Amino acid sequence: MACPITVTKFIGTISLGLLTGLSYSASTITIPSLSLLTTSSSASKSLAEVKRLNRKHGLRLANISNICLLLAYGISPRHRKHPYLVWMVVMSTIGSYGVDYWFHRESGVKAWICSVAQDTGYLSPRAKKTQKKEEDLVVVEAEESVNGESVRREMDAERRLQGVRGIFSGIALAMGIVGLWGDRRA
Repeated sequence: MACPITVTKFIGTISLGLLTGLSYSASTITIPSLSLLTTSSSASKSLAEVKRLNRKHGLRLANISNICLLLAYGISPRHRKHPYLVWMVVMSTIGSYGVDYWFHRESGVKAWICSVAQDTGYLSPRAKKTQKKEEDLVVVEAEESVNGESVRREMDAERRLQGVRGIFSGIALAMGIVGLWGDRRA
């Protein structure tokens, strides 16, 4: 039977691998393909949805990873408390929350926290009921005029954000793989 400490380390490392893959695929495949859309308004709407979903799932994966790794560090006996677990958490936190704030710092801390709460789904139940009612209605909207250059700048900024997030989470993943390999040898 596997040791619970090793299982939590493994889950944390797998979550970092998923986060790295999410960021890499978003920066190299998803976001560049949005520039092929025919209108800038459809590209803008698609980019907003991609940004929201990447933030939501990226922060969830980082939280799962951080909780598992800190739990493994906390319940480990003194002779098995490895500092690489703490460094993995630091790199994951910098790569998720730190990079996200850095790329959205012009809006301020309070607005950034509100946007993170909104994108990750931590809204009040009342807002969810309103959203459900809006989903039931079918509305035909007129095509908005969106500046194509501003959409391209947003795409480039999001691509850089995902690339930097991928680098930080990749470094944490590499630490985790080496650490798990070293635990196996001990």
